[in-house]
Amino acid sequence: MRRFESVGGMKTFLFDIGHVLVDFDFDQLFSILSEQSGESRFSFSEEDEAQRDAVERGLISDEEWVAYLNRAKGFDWSLDDLVGIWRDLFTVNETGYGLFRKAIGSGVQVYTLSNIAQHHMDAIEANWNGFFNGATGLFLSYEVGARKPNPDIYRHALDALGVSGADCFFLDDLPENVEAARSLGINAHRFIPANHGAVLREAAAFFDWS
Repeated sequence: MRRFESVGGMKTFLFDIGHVLVDFDFDQLFSILSEQSGESRFSFSEEDEAQRDAVERGLISDEEWVAYLNRAKGFDWSLDDLVGIWRDLFTVNETGYGLFRKAIGSGVQVYTLSNIAQHHMDAIEANWNGFFNGATGLFLSYEVGARKPNPDIYRHALDALGVSGADCFFLDDLPENVEAARSLGINAHRFIPANHGAVLREAAAFFDWS
């Protein structure tokens, strides 16, 4: 688990990672999986989703996730193969990452709060060395043991930081994750292209940026 220092009462910026700092396309992923599995229309089964949930909560390792996919889907992957697929899928979200760098540069306490597995982080950091440099810390579901919209991941972050929800400004692309954060008093905003302008204005007002 990563260590965090309490910032008691200081305004804090929390960023989701997927579709906020980096983008990816599940259709593209499923196309790759279809080609490798021989399934014409690949999709995750309930068991596949349960295993994906487990790896993103740190209940199974990346190696166990790969072993499951090999067994269930007939793949012959190594962990490096999985990381390589995600390296090709990820692109930088210029608006979100620009806001991330602006927040860091302004001296704001900046954290991530993301549903993610270690292989995703390895792919991002392999593509863009130092991508998260300057962030005060990273809350990652596979380290915390809970995934959004489970309130436990939000409570973990608030407790670790020693701040109230009112001190936090949070961005996420999924409405259910935004609503869960708001239920705990967090200033949460949905980050999708249609809302980018409003989010930038809200962030500037919250952090008193000129």
